[in-house]
Amino acid sequence: MFWRNTMTENDNKKSMCSYKFYLLFIIFACGGACIWQLFIPQIGEQYSIWGSAVGWQREIALWNIALITAIMLSIKKKDIAALRLLTIQTTTLCWLLGANHLVAFVNSNFSFGSIHFLGFLEVMLCGGIWGTILIFKYRPQK
Repeated sequence: MFWRNTMTENDNKKSMCSYKFYLLFIIFACGGACIWQLFIPQIGEQYSIWGSAVGWQREIALWNIALITAIMLSIKKKDIAALRLLTIQTTTLCWLLGANHLVAFVNSNFSFGSIHFLGFLEVMLCGGIWGTILIFKYRPQK
């Protein structure tokens, strides 16, 4: 079983609240990315070293919509196992996508005007570190 609940009721409430708050941040971040990827993809061309790839940006936006939907349904159901699983999933994505932005930021000669610097800060440093702290703070007890 993925999650065995051996925490007290108070610990359960704290972890549920922490996961929800983190996942609301993810919804906000994915929602913002979705808006510019769907409706103003020129930002990707203008402020990144990756250039324009409207089809790929649209595809990533659709993945974001699916992730947002899963998070919203899990928050609504108040299912702590699903919230933990989504926290693990989004934290992993944040580390990987943030690392990708970090590489692009370095390859842009450390251009602070690039979208990659913000991607690195928001995705890896905020999402990755925050999610990792939650995963270890509220890990299941044996």
